[in-house]
Amino acid sequence: MWGKYLWKLRLILFMPYLIFGTWAFSASKDDDFPLYYWISLAVYVLICSIILHKMEKKEKKEKE
Repeated sequence: MWGKYLWKLRLILFMPYLIFGTWAFSASKDDDFPLYYWISLAVYVLICSIILHKMEKKEKKEKE
């Protein structure tokens, strides 16, 4: 069941990476990003990784 929704979840969770990456790399080189921007991105990456890991585990368990 989770297999058909997992790719949608990955896409939804990946969108903020693209938005932040586009914003960060399109800004002028003179702009320094505050550390809390990078810390919030790191926390988001950690949370997304945990969510995807649990969902993939559920999918694998359901296939067995």
